[in-house]
Amino acid sequence: MRFQRNRLQYLALLGALPWLPIVHAQSTAEGTPPNNAQAVPGATGFDGQEGASYWGLGAGIAARGLPYKGFGTRVSPVPFAFYDSRWISFVGTALDFKAWQGDGFTVSLRTKFSLFDGYTHSDAAIFHGMADRNGALWYGPHVGWRYGQFSISTDYLFSSRGQQGSLSFERGFDFGRWRIAPHVGFQYMNRKYVDYYYGVRPSEATSTRPVYDGKSTVNATAGVSATWRLDARQSIRGDVGITQFGSGITDSPLVGKKTAPSVMVGYIYRFK
Repeated sequence: MRFQRNRLQYLALLGALPWLPIVHAQSTAEGTPPNNAQAVPGATGFDGQEGASYWGLGAGIAARGLPYKGFGTRVSPVPFAFYDSRWISFVGTALDFKAWQGDGFTVSLRTKFSLFDGYTHSDAAIFHGMADRNGALWYGPHVGWRYGQFSISTDYLFSSRGQQGSLSFERGFDFGRWRIAPHVGFQYMNRKYVDYYYGVRPSEATSTRPVYDGKSTVNATAGVSATWRLDARQSIRGDVGITQFGSGITDSPLVGKKTAPSVMVGYIYRFK
C-alpha cells in the first residue's frame, strides 16, 4: 500500500513539472510559426493549424525530498500523459478548461488532484499517533502568458483543505537540439492549508510533538530543466530544483528541513 501511494505521489510530481514547453520546443525545432503563434498552447497546432490538438505519452524517474522529520528522499518510476487542444489541456493530474486565449495569454479554469500532499501515520516515526492527512481536489483560475521563450504562469486554487496560489517564471534558451530553461516560482498557502498538513492537533500532541496551529506562508523554488530533442516527436528531459520552505512550515514540530531538492528525468513521445 505504501509503495502504491508513493508511486501515485510521484505521478502528481511529474505532472506538476512544466512539460508542455518540451512539446512546443519540438514544434519550433524546424521553424517558428509567424507572430509567435505557438505562444498560446492549443491556439494553433504544430503546423500552425488553428484549433489543432496534440497528445503524447512518456515515462520517467522522479525523486523529491519532503520537509518532515524522518521522511527521506523518495525515488520512483512514473508514467506520464498529456493532451492539449484549443479548449482543453491535460498534463499529469491537472485539467484546464480554457476560457479565453489571445496575444500570448491563456485564461483557464484549472482542476487538479494533489496526491503529493499529505501522509499516513506509518510514513515516519514523527507521525505515529496522528491522523492521516490526505490529498485534495483543487479548482480555481489559471492564467498563462508566453512570449517567445519566456513564460509566466499563475493560479489560485481552492479545496476543502484550504487555499493555495502559485506564480512561476521560465526562460528558455535553444542550442541546436538542446533547450535549457531556468525557472523560479513562489507558492502561497493559507493558514487552513498549513494547519491541515503541518499542524498538530491537541489530541495528537506529545511531550516531543507540541500543539501547532499553522499559519499562512510562502515557499520559493528555483531550478533548471534541460530538453534534448531526439527528433520531431521524441524528447528526453531532465529537471533539477530546490524548494525553500516558508516559516509557517519550518516552525512546525513535524518539520526538520528548511529546503528540499527535486530531480526528474523522463522520455516523451508526441503522437500528434
